[in-house]
Amino acid sequence: MNQQIADIALMMVLPLGITFTAILMTAAAETRTQKMAGAFLSFLIVVMDCIFYFAKNSFIAYNCDGGLLLSFASLFFFAIIGMVRSDDLASKFGNGFFAFFMLSAFMGIAYWDRPTFIPTSDYSPSEIAAMNAQYQDYIASFSDSDAGSAQGKARVRAVAVPANGGQKARDDGSLSRLESYLVDAETAIKRMTDITNSIDDFDPLPSNVSESEREKRSSQALAINNNAVALNKKVLGLFHPHESSEAHADLIQASECVRLAAYALYNYTLQENPEQQLILYRQSRDQIGQMKIYLKRFWNGIEVLQSNNQLQNEK
Repeated sequence: MNQQIADIALMMVLPLGITFTAILMTAAAETRTQKMAGAFLSFLIVVMDCIFYFAKNSFIAYNCDGGLLLSFASLFFFAIIGMVRSDDLASKFGNGFFAFFMLSAFMGIAYWDRPTFIPTSDYSPSEIAAMNAQYQDYIASFSDSDAGSAQGKARVRAVAVPANGGQKARDDGSLSRLESYLVDAETAIKRMTDITNSIDDFDPLPSNVSESEREKRSSQALAINNNAVALNKKVLGLFHPHESSEAHADLIQASECVRLAAYALYNYTLQENPEQQLILYRQSRDQIGQMKIYLKRFWNGIEVLQSNNQLQNEK
């Protein structure tokens, strides 16, 4: 229910409300120039709305994040309309600053780690559509723990489940979500291990390294760094059950340590000062040690969750 309210507010009410307000402001303009400029800017807002609603996931992700992105873009043009309609200099400057801030918000969300603005995202439109569908299934699993299928939902509506049966269904749904999350987490941890092995296998640079050799080694370190950044984004986007939030936070910290270790290694290959090289190399090694600590905490948290689920099932 909460997610439905968010969808309605951010994907329907807010963008369309801004659009209708802009059209009303244009209609209330006093001069012909103001009406023409307002009509053109309002037309751009309507075009963005049509792209969002009718060409889903083509330029803007069709979800709450996309609704926010659309709203900030509409507010940018809305502020320009206000600036055109303003007569005094103070109002023009105020609307200009407002337009600048809305454009800043738009750029911030467009380059967010979460895929929102397709042209600046690493994901294709089909991948974003699949992620949206996966997220909707994830949300639906909380309200209907019976596997989320159409048959399961019909069965839940048709049959009155006893209190203990409903509790068992919720426990099974929670366990299923945790197991699904662990599959993704283990895949991410395997990638962490591969990256740390690559860092471990990266031999120190000789003191008399040539420029060509330095360039070659820095390219290798850059590839490791790019893999670590991609892994960090992957871990940040993992869907996890609410009860595993603390454990997932440790997994995020572990992936961040891998990213910092790879980044320090890349800077190490670019550094020519031996003292700075030593500092960066130690930083890389220290971050790997921190990663192991966070992974141990992650597995301890998962073991506690699994033990709690087992005790609930036994009861």
